[in-house]
Amino acid sequence: MTPFFYPARNNWRVQIPASEAETGKRTSRFFPTKEEAEEFIQEHYKAGSVQLAELSLHEKHVLGVIRQSSDYTPDLLLDAWRDYRARQRTRSSFTVTQLCQAYYARQVKEKRSDRTLNDDRWRLNKLAMALGATSANACTAADLFQYLETIPPGSNRRSHFKTLKKLWRWAFQRGDIEVDPMARMKPADNWGVKVRHDLGAIVPICRSTKSARPCAREHFATIRAQSRASTGGERTGLVGGRGGISVRPPDAGVTGIRG
Repeated sequence: MTPFFYPARNNWRVQIPASEAETGKRTSRFFPTKEEAEEFIQEHYKAGSVQLAELSLHEKHVLGVIRQSSDYTPDLLLDAWRDYRARQRTRSSFTVTQLCQAYYARQVKEKRSDRTLNDDRWRLNKLAMALGATSANACTAADLFQYLETIPPGSNRRSHFKTLKKLWRWAFQRGDIEVDPMARMKPADNWGVKVRHDLGAIVPICRSTKSARPCAREHFATIRAQSRASTGGERTGLVGGRGGISVRPPDAGVTGIRG
């Protein structure tokens, strides 16, 4: 700030920038003489927007540490504050879609496997279609819970939950959001459990439990018998097939058993 003569009022004018004004808006002060204007500027720089006596002990300690640096200047400290405010404004306008795009770009940059990229792309696109226009900072745990409720239960929803958990943790650690909405959320499904509809019944299949193998095989045989009986011994789409029921015993691995 520097004083300059203001002919319209025949006095000296000092313009206080918005970043240094208490109101947050640029203001002007007028003085009869140049000396009074310069004195005001000196006092303003000494006090700032608050009196030094009003600073807490911790604030004084922080300022003291910063001033010990050989690179310290008051303008450098002010620039750091302005950069922080600019990042805050960017945060508030960051949408869920932009967050998903940034996270997927990070996954590509880190050269994740093709399978991981395909899975992430599908899940992130699904999230963006549901909540894409929402501000990332405004997205709550309730919003994400309701979104996950639209996904059928089972390992697929558990995998979806895992992807979203990584997305929001990454965004929080990077500083894109102020609060991680999934920090305290727990998955609603266990790993290795597939829920399928079989003739009106829900059949959970646990591949990790050895004691469940006889039960799974017995259920598989029952389905085959029922399907063949209903079609005179012909094979049907109930086992395997795109639209049918796929029942896998625990030891069938990835491919499963087909009748």
